[in-house]
Amino acid sequence: MSTDLSSRIRDFIKSEAVLVIAAVAAVASMAAFPLTPATLSTYIGYIDMRTIGLLFCLMTVVAGLGRAGLLNAIRDWLMTRVGSARTLAFILINVVFISAMLITNDVALITFVPLALALFMQATPRATIATVVAITVAANLGSMCTPIGNPQNIFLVSAFSMDIAAFFATVLPVGALSYLCCIALTLMVPTEHLEDVNHGEASPVHPRLLALYLILFALCIACVGHAISWQLCCAAVAAACLVLDRRVFMNLDASLLVTFICFFVFVGNLKQIGSVSSFIGGIMEGREVLVSALASQIISNVPAAIMLSGFTDNVQALLLGTNIGGLGTPIASLASLISLRIYARMPHAQTGRYLLWFCVINICLLALLLFITFILF
Repeated sequence: MSTDLSSRIRDFIKSEAVLVIAAVAAVASMAAFPLTPATLSTYIGYIDMRTIGLLFCLMTVVAGLGRAGLLNAIRDWLMTRVGSARTLAFILINVVFISAMLITNDVALITFVPLALALFMQATPRATIATVVAITVAANLGSMCTPIGNPQNIFLVSAFSMDIAAFFATVLPVGALSYLCCIALTLMVPTEHLEDVNHGEASPVHPRLLALYLILFALCIACVGHAISWQLCCAAVAAACLVLDRRVFMNLDASLLVTFICFFVFVGNLKQIGSVSSFIGGIMEGREVLVSALASQIISNVPAAIMLSGFTDNVQALLLGTNIGGLGTPIASLASLISLRIYARMPHAQTGRYLLWFCVINICLLALLLFITFILF
């Protein structure tokens, strides 16, 4: 019994490593500023409820679009476009880059990496590895281009009440260059011919569910643009799903919401310690892009955005640093770990070779985009 329990605990820690780290950090920070009835209101004030509400709404809608069959329909369409490896890689890079802007980088990779592996089943290892690395880069960089593309964008836009026009003015110049870099990555993929993959019957699309979630998605966009309140958006999404598709709640990643709450507590308590706050603020001043990009290499870009947001008002630099910082090491963006995990499970996977390609390409792109960012900003 105890062996089974310890095995479950190990599996949980392995699968939810970021949540565990966030929880430990939050609890450890309570030693400096204990949670008591007198400090409870302060702790509640740490939590950015608008960010939590927006994340809940967007995760629900994206899960709903999956249940409606939209993502599978896109995959089926791509299955009919099998040709040369390089041509297919070009299509996949574009589809992933654009879809990451709308359904987040994580969901884009969960959807399209297995598809890429199926399509490249008869390809050489070089073609397979190059394509998976390229679409992983495309997901991370494409997600930078919209306020809903990844969790750090959702948080930063909400926490700093960032104007949407200012957001696009900040990210689009780097985003355009990032797109060109992604297209250039197709040159790594050989032009070998790929055999057609028999996918069987097309996946059905459920029109009523699709219409429901497209309407709710439009509400989320309106909320991001401050056209409606986050409370109204949450109420509408929750009520509609409870009445029309309550099973969608089974597909939500609740651990992401809890992770955010833990980091809010950790950062809030750090700010209560004057010496720590001054030290981190001093390091950040004038170096926000570099510090946030480097921090992302160690703790991943979402935690880096939350942690460092408490020590600077330069949201533009933090936005660029944490998004560009998603390149580099595999842990710099949790989305990159999704690709690695899926690839490593395939038969005859060359994981060491994959990691070598991944690190070389990502580090080169990280250096290039940081250099361009310093010139532009």
